[in-house]
Amino acid sequence: MDERKRDSIIAYLRSRMVEFGITESALAESLAEAPVVTAPASFIKPNGAHLAQKPKRLMPQLPTLPLGGEGGTQFRNASGDTWDGIGDMPEWLKRAVHAGQDIEFYRI
Repeated sequence: MDERKRDSIIAYLRSRMVEFGITESALAESLAEAPVVTAPASFIKPNGAHLAQKPKRLMPQLPTLPLGGEGGTQFRNASGDTWDGIGDMPEWLKRAVHAGQDIEFYRI
């Protein structure tokens, strides 16, 4: 990454931090507390360099749900997609939860 692009990104991040009231010390504390996943041995080149550029943080866990009720739909979105709470969570609901939406918003 060239220096101008890096400086531009830093300026943007600083302006967003000011907009949301995030201090540098609060950011540093948050980063220090976050778990970091290290690259498995299969991602390490023979010379010791990592194939992965940076360690990545763990994805947030989806909420656990009670088993489906006595048949029938339990969750519905505005497009009419439904889920009865049984089996794997559908993609539309996974995306919404990962985006920060409370799953209870979709409960019927």
